[in-house]
Amino acid sequence: MGFLRVSIIALLISSSFASDVCGTNGISTLPPYFTSSDPSACRIRCSEDSKCKSFAIAVDLCYHYSKSTSELLDASPLSTLKFYDSLCDDATSSVKIGTSSKVHISHNPLIPSSLPSGRHGFPLTYTFEDDPLPTIVALGTPPLEKGLPGPTFDLDDMPCLLDPSSTGNQFNILGSNFIPLVIQEDNKLLPLPAPASEAEANAMGHPDDYMPPAFFFQKPADAPAGVYDIVLAGSTLKYVAMTSHGDAVLTSSSTGTTAVQRDGQSIVTSVFGVDCQGRITVIQDGSQYIWDISADGSSTAFTPDTTPSRTMIAYSLQQQARTRILRRNKYTEGKAPRCPKNPPGLVAKVFPGAPDLNPNGCGTKNGIDYVPDFSFGECCNAHDNCYDDCENGTFEQCNKDFHHCMRGDGCRYLAHWYSWLLHFACLKTADFYYWAVSSKFGRLAFQEATVARCGCYCPADRGMCGRGDGEYHCAAINGTDADAENCGGCGRVCSAKAKCDVHGKCVCPHDQCGDRCVDLRTHPNNCGACGYQCTTGYCVEGQCQTPNDPPQNRCVPVQGFANGGFSDGSKGWETCKNGCGVSNGGDLDLDDAHAYFAINGTDQVGIATTVKMCPGASYEISFSMRRWAGNSTCDFRYAFGQSMLGENDISTHSFDFPDPDDLAKHFVGPHNVPVFNKGDNGTLPDGDYLDVNFSGVVTCTNSSALVALDDFALAPAQTGWDKVGQDGLSTV
Repeated sequence: MGFLRVSIIALLISSSFASDVCGTNGISTLPPYFTSSDPSACRIRCSEDSKCKSFAIAVDLCYHYSKSTSELLDASPLSTLKFYDSLCDDATSSVKIGTSSKVHISHNPLIPSSLPSGRHGFPLTYTFEDDPLPTIVALGTPPLEKGLPGPTFDLDDMPCLLDPSSTGNQFNILGSNFIPLVIQEDNKLLPLPAPASEAEANAMGHPDDYMPPAFFFQKPADAPAGVYDIVLAGSTLKYVAMTSHGDAVLTSSSTGTTAVQRDGQSIVTSVFGVDCQGRITVIQDGSQYIWDISADGSSTAFTPDTTPSRTMIAYSLQQQARTRILRRNKYTEGKAPRCPKNPPGLVAKVFPGAPDLNPNGCGTKNGIDYVPDFSFGECCNAHDNCYDDCENGTFEQCNKDFHHCMRGDGCRYLAHWYSWLLHFACLKTADFYYWAVSSKFGRLAFQEATVARCGCYCPADRGMCGRGDGEYHCAAINGTDADAENCGGCGRVCSAKAKCDVHGKCVCPHDQCGDRCVDLRTHPNNCGACGYQCTTGYCVEGQCQTPNDPPQNRCVPVQGFANGGFSDGSKGWETCKNGCGVSNGGDLDLDDAHAYFAINGTDQVGIATTVKMCPGASYEISFSMRRWAGNSTCDFRYAFGQSMLGENDISTHSFDFPDPDDLAKHFVGPHNVPVFNKGDNGTLPDGDYLDVNFSGVVTCTNSSALVALDDFALAPAQTGWDKVGQDGLSTV
């Protein structure tokens, strides 16, 4: 689920701290917002800075962090940096800095890529921020209170349970009581008799393993639309015929729609059809018949009737074999999505005033007029409640759980030899009812439940903004990435140079001292903290400087993958659909704190991102691999410094996914990563850091598979870090 920070041999050991940390060696997963070469004043400066939650010191280093040690520290006894929470008082300190009555610090800068370097050029380019406090330019409107409705058009087609036009769609013939028809003496089709003894039941095997005769539909040359022959599958074809005595027999060839005399009786074969729910229909000479097992269960009968409801069932063997392994976004994808795909990221919730849950057992609705006779009542109630569960119930998962419930609790009481035949019928009924609710008829019921209870809302910290004509969008009205154009409401605009804070309020873009907006990194009268004045008149990165004494550039190592655990979904990752040199035959889902790869047959799917590294530094990579389903042989290859990874870029970094019977998570690494410097291919400078391309490809062969990658971590190699100077390289 993307929650693990992978251990890298002895250097990085993930830890959480229940109390303040005071002097623990380690390395940070986040960059500092303030650096200094004077560790003696590190604690005092941190204690008087409201932004500082923790600090780290070494021989000639002082780092301030905006997060506590529990949020950023990976402990390592080999690191020369010692970390302290802000309340610790045992770190070396002696220098006092200025204070102010009101301090609000919010910036979190990376160390800049360039600093002043000349006595004459520096004063000409030096500037600092000093502006009045923000105001509200436009009041705006509240976000949409009730969510958007779910989609009811442009949905995937849902075929009928069985397509009679394809001879490859085989089926068993079951009565309305789901007892199968078998071939008995004189080529008659009769109901399967119940085993008369335990030995006979054992010889028949488990009901799921018993295979009744298989049939398929075949279209006669001159038959009208919807009329077919039913043919026994096998090396010698035999045709099901309706006799003048009301029996069902097998004959050697099709009679067409006209009855003929064979074996002393009148028979006709081309009278059968099937409706969308899999019920077999019978029409002869314009008259409609119900074909079903007789009341005493010993034979079959054709009865004239114009309103058939309980009749023979074509139990599809293709439906029985069908499985799905692809994961989907539970709100916007699937056969019956709760929410539209636009705006992106919508989630379904119960809207205010929605009716309560009201399950009504197993009943007829939306064209599903078949009600099973077995003990499925609790399963039907749970299915109703799942359809009404806006947050968690998806169409596919509700139906799958319903199927498991019927075949489990609904049929388990019949698992005895003396009720073998009823157990068989119960299991087949569960399958058939599951197919029915998974069809377009079930989708209609799911959509009705969605309309009655569910609305589609923007994710947390976002509001639904837009117009009544349907042009809506999710605006960041509060939260960590709040929008100054929609700060706390739709169209609520902050004044120029302001930003919106996590509470939806307009605040200073960097820091506030008194009634002014400043930047503590550059303000000469508020340098590093409010009220701390620089006698030189120049402040650079929160330190007083003179033009001929610029600070030294430093690159501070951080966890290279910004979203290596996919906790932010696909943020920072590309799926390489059209840019990684792969054939793109599978599917990829990054929305559930994993990278899920669903691949059918022999194919590849790729991912790509950029990682942050210090120039010239040695790193190691770790990650996790897991197989969720499927038998295909799969591996993962990766490379650094390439914009795409294709067939001709086979990397030596290749790792096989676990075997099909091993579904546990496996951790890989640490493994060495190439050293990069500024100007190398596949890199871009980012201040003192490098953004280095990372790409990977999952390849599977033979059959389908669902596999996952997670927990990507990139950290300095085992040689450790002391400090990183202008060349970005460190040795211990």
